[in-house]
Amino acid sequence: MTDTRRRVKVYTLNEDRQWDDRGTGHVSSGYVERLKGMSLLVRAESDGSLLLESKINPNTAYQKQQEDEKFLTDLFAQLTDEATDEEKRQELVNFLKEFCAFSQTLQPQNRDAFFKTLSNMGILPALEVILGMDDTQVRSAATDIFSYLVEYNPSMVREFVMQEAQQNDDVSKKLTEQKITNKDILLINLIIEHMICDTDPELGGAVQLMGLLRTLVDPENMLATANKTEKTEFLGFFYKHCMHVLTAPLLANTTEDKPSKDDFQTAQLLALVLELLTFCVEHHTYHIKNYIINKDILRRVLVLMASKHAFLALCALRFKRKIIGLKDEFYNRYIMKSFLFEPVVKAFLNNGSRYNLMNSAIIEMFEFIRVEDIKSLTAHVIENYWKALEDVDYVQTFKGLKLRFEQQRERQDNPKLDSMRSILRNHRYRRDARTLEDEEEMWFNTDEDDMEDGEAVVSPSDKTKNDDDIMDPISKFMERKKLKESEEKEVLLKTNLSGRQSPSFKLSLSSGTKTSLTSQSPSTNLPGSPGSPGSPGSPGSPGSVPKSTSQTAAITTKGGLVGLVDYPDDDEDDDEDEDKEDTLPLSKKAKFES
Repeated sequence: MTDTRRRVKVYTLNEDRQWDDRGTGHVSSGYVERLKGMSLLVRAESDGSLLLESKINPNTAYQKQQEDEKFLTDLFAQLTDEATDEEKRQELVNFLKEFCAFSQTLQPQNRDAFFKTLSNMGILPALEVILGMDDTQVRSAATDIFSYLVEYNPSMVREFVMQEAQQNDDVSKKLTEQKITNKDILLINLIIEHMICDTDPELGGAVQLMGLLRTLVDPENMLATANKTEKTEFLGFFYKHCMHVLTAPLLANTTEDKPSKDDFQTAQLLALVLELLTFCVEHHTYHIKNYIINKDILRRVLVLMASKHAFLALCALRFKRKIIGLKDEFYNRYIMKSFLFEPVVKAFLNNGSRYNLMNSAIIEMFEFIRVEDIKSLTAHVIENYWKALEDVDYVQTFKGLKLRFEQQRERQDNPKLDSMRSILRNHRYRRDARTLEDEEEMWFNTDEDDMEDGEAVVSPSDKTKNDDDIMDPISKFMERKKLKESEEKEVLLKTNLSGRQSPSFKLSLSSGTKTSLTSQSPSTNLPGSPGSPGSPGSPGSPGSVPKSTSQTAAITTKGGLVGLVDYPDDDEDDDEDEDKEDTLPLSKKAKFES
């Protein structure tokens, strides 16, 4: 970069407040972050101290040059004129580049007006001519200008290239009638060609151009209106006129089972192409799908798995992983028909037992197939590559795939297995806490008179099919369930061995509401029962009924459950009173009774 400093005489105020012209300094211009713009800087020559700092306001210059249509017209005319001297053209391109760079400091409203003016004056056709020239410096400056336009308004660039393609199609039809061939020279194709033909060993320019292309084909920044859809129109144009140019180096280098050229620069270029294709797979729909299947792109990409450059092989694997991640059966059938897992399995086996990124990426792809249960790919991998993968035991991925395949085969051979599993799954899912509460409530709300002696209580939801329709696991499951419920009923209905009738319970359960537990003794009316009138073993006078058998205990709680057997304390108090009564003397006892 040329030195823009100029040596000047500096006038400063001395201690006597008089001007001293003995100092000298340097004047320069540069961007100042604090001032957010280009500024004029004056520094002392002696110590380099900053004497003056003034922000340059470019609005006036922009407005004058924007309004001067003759100036812009002459500028673009000289840029595109073949008679213009190369040095002069380079100066004009650099000026236009700086002109666009200064626009970044403008307010949004002024910047919009600036780029609209450039578009109306024909900056895109001028850039197309400049990019077609042989001067690398001029092309580099034109690329920078193009990047400013794409970042500002990609829709403007898309509209231009589609109009250009339509004009070329019309010209091609006329030339075809005259039997003259016409080669499409489009602005976007020039960008792709410059990316492919970048001579920089690090491909710095190619990386920049690839980013611009990705911005142009990104559907997220495409407009959709009622009259037209930019996404559909532009993607249709791109896959018809430009995609073959982008994939040309890939197809040229993968004609055999291994890459034709495997040097570092070629590998970097193909990695950029694969990155853009992977982006298209993720964000485009049927356009990229039709192109990949019709042109057999995936098989060509997987040839790069044999590259000596690990980063390129990983790019190829990532491209396939992105396709599998879509879980699209069109892609899956294409993969199975062309046996496109073979290059991946070969690369996995050639990698051996090395624990590296290639090993992990391949295992992750097969693990995705297993976890997502992609049945078609699972069957294809096991049927064709199981012998090569069965010895891999340091991960359970391939054994898991084998298990998935066997389960799938069992379901195909025995269709009843699916119905059995669904029944078991229904029983398993219904045995939750809320369902248990509902069943208990149904049982406890059932009157004892409705139940026969020794009858097991089974809810209607537990009724099973005929024995011929039920398989052995279900029968065992239901037998265990009936046995358990019978045991529970026997515990609740058995008679107290101590001579006291075990009370039956009626329990109303509802979450978050009151729970009513009532204990009643239905046997009080039965003659001969303990505690009934006329019973020989009943304490007290004949005809009297003890409190322990006639009393009804009511327990009410909120929110929680109470124990199913929870006797009231009144029975124990009555028993103690009776014992005391028996120990009293006869005289006191008679007085007490009277």
